[in-house]
Amino acid sequence: MSRVRRIENQFFDKFAELAHEVAACAETFDALVRNWPASVNDISKVKDYEVKCDAIMRETLTLLENSFITPFDREDIDHLVRELDHIADGMDNVSARFNLYDIDNMRPEALQMADLILRASKELSELFDHFENFKKDPVVREKMHTIGTIEDEGDTVSRQGLASLFRDTTDAIEVIKWKSLIDTLENTVDSCKAVANVVRSVLVKNA
Repeated sequence: MSRVRRIENQFFDKFAELAHEVAACAETFDALVRNWPASVNDISKVKDYEVKCDAIMRETLTLLENSFITPFDREDIDHLVRELDHIADGMDNVSARFNLYDIDNMRPEALQMADLILRASKELSELFDHFENFKKDPVVREKMHTIGTIEDEGDTVSRQGLASLFRDTTDAIEVIKWKSLIDTLENTVDSCKAVANVVRSVLVKNA
């Protein structure tokens, strides 16, 4: 294997490693949401994954800083790993707020959004398992399309959830709490689409 190929492989390995940790975080986050409030102690598990993702992101950026050779544009590599890390950040942010806001019961939108985050994260994990051959592997484009569809679902769930919240909840504090949570959950789904958008940019630039 050539030296160039070895260096490029290091980047693809890091992308896949980070995507796998994000998917594992999403598994834990989904279980936390579904089992709340009995799962309150699992907030620390989500935090542990977020810390792991931060570490992998930093390792990848250090590799980027020290490498003359990269598999594609340096700006896209930087953007890609930061957007992947944002997904874990979003889940950590929401799980911490469940406790901070003293949430007693989960709204159905939270359950739906957690499922969407999990589905999108799994799609990303599979995408990055194939990303090394992004110019030829059809799985990359297939996963990008699926993630876009999931993000569209997230927009619908968010809009319907906010409409229900404003219509049916008379406690202003509860409205404030849940609007914040729903917005952050939607932003986390959006982060999954943002990763797919960076991948799309890489494909276009390297066509």
